[in-house]
Amino acid sequence: MVKKIKEKRPKKENPSFNEIRSAQLKKYSLILMLILTLSMIAFGTYLYMTTSYQNYKTLQKDQMTSSDELMRKMKQMLEDEKARQTTLPPPPPPVEANITDVNESNQSSEKPLENNETQPAPTVTVAQQQTLEEESKTHELSEVHDYQRSIRESGKPARPNEVVRKKYPEGTTPKLAIIIDDVSFPWQTRSIKEIPYKVTPSFFPPTKGHPETVRLSHEFEFAMIHLPMESKNYSSPEPDTLNAVDSSEVIEKRIKRIKEWFPELVYYNNHTGGSYTADYNAMDRLVKIMKENGLVFVDSRTVGNSKAPEITKKYDMFLYSRDVFLDNSLDKNLIRTQLREAVVKAKKHGYAIAIGHPHKNTLEVLRDSKDLLDGVDLVYLKDL
Repeated sequence: MVKKIKEKRPKKENPSFNEIRSAQLKKYSLILMLILTLSMIAFGTYLYMTTSYQNYKTLQKDQMTSSDELMRKMKQMLEDEKARQTTLPPPPPPVEANITDVNESNQSSEKPLENNETQPAPTVTVAQQQTLEEESKTHELSEVHDYQRSIRESGKPARPNEVVRKKYPEGTTPKLAIIIDDVSFPWQTRSIKEIPYKVTPSFFPPTKGHPETVRLSHEFEFAMIHLPMESKNYSSPEPDTLNAVDSSEVIEKRIKRIKEWFPELVYYNNHTGGSYTADYNAMDRLVKIMKENGLVFVDSRTVGNSKAPEITKKYDMFLYSRDVFLDNSLDKNLIRTQLREAVVKAKKHGYAIAIGHPHKNTLEVLRDSKDLLDGVDLVYLKDL
């Protein structure tokens, strides 16, 4: 009975070859799709990370370049400021002493060119005293102070030796040449360019403290050399200042080096130089070499007894000589007073030479005082 039941059960069929093959294909297809999907995900991730890294490096490089440029500019500004600080004098004397200097300078700085003529000193108010005290902490009027000290030591202004003046035909409009000494830095040249008429910048030869003077001189139609010369009073002499004991060889080497820097500039005026210009032999050596090199000496008159007039006459050279210092004081009202005095002298003599310095107040007064110059032609020194 049992045997019969077993015989009646249906036999189980084995899967066919096609079914097995189809199942394997599905399995391999799924595996392949999984591999491709993972590969695409991995490749996409790689591209994303590579692109992000490149963008990061580019941004980092740009930031570093920007930071380096900023640091370079800041370093240059610090170096310029450090150079300016090195030119500053020791702390000035009390205000009362400065006020005395102002009064003396306004009286005495003009006397050497006039016969027994006196100029009343302007009254200095309390407000002006405070201004003088503040500004004297950051400025030294080197040539002005040099001149004042020489006058005090000698007791009275000495009359220069027969300064010869050019003669113009009657009816010629008086001429005024304004020289700005001590020009060294870009901010100074920018301020000078804001003056709405002709002024003559006089540049220091380049040094570590002001290395850009050659480049800056190219920005002007006409410029001069401000030649550092020995002064026993000035506390901050420039590098390679000419000394009265220097030989002709030393002077010639210095002059030729400056000519290499500034081949187009032929007019030189002295920076300080009270001791040098008062020394006959020193001036004889210098003027002789300047004539041999086709140069023109302009006397800043930082000392009452300059030997420049007689030495230039000896070598048959015309001498340009300062008439007025504009910034005996850094008070704007007193600078305007000196500018008016320069106009008066120009009208009296046919022309005049005024010297100022690149102090903020001086340049601002010149920029804003064109109305004071009525009746005179503002010219470069070479056009006198």
